[in-house]
Amino acid sequence: MVRADFTDDAVWNQIKESIAEPTEEGFGADVDFVEDRALNGLDEATIVASYPPSYPHDYRHPVLFVIDAIAVTTPGHPVLVINLNAGVDARPFRALPRQVQAIQNNLSLANMDYIEFATSTGADGVFRGF
Repeated sequence: MVRADFTDDAVWNQIKESIAEPTEEGFGADVDFVEDRALNGLDEATIVASYPPSYPHDYRHPVLFVIDAIAVTTPGHPVLVINLNAGVDARPFRALPRQVQAIQNNLSLANMDYIEFATSTGADGVFRGF
């Protein structure tokens, strides 16, 4: 969970709390919260480029959740979800913070694939759950 917008500490903390809080079913998100001012205001491609893949070609963390200006300023605070080991069909999408637990848990267990979440977004590109 990477912070790429430093304009509103209250919203950042609100998003962090929402993601860190276990779901009603008791599932928690196994994520690290990274605050690196060097990422402030950077676009998606630049952020991805700052995360070099592990040898030979895969990333240690295959999914990156980004709290950018859109997440901070848009109602619901939709987080940008990026598949670092992206294939052709693995476009980024946004997800409500309370959906991060489901995404992270299901991907880490290989219970679901990234594309299942990416293709289950609303017309606005935001994943709100199944």
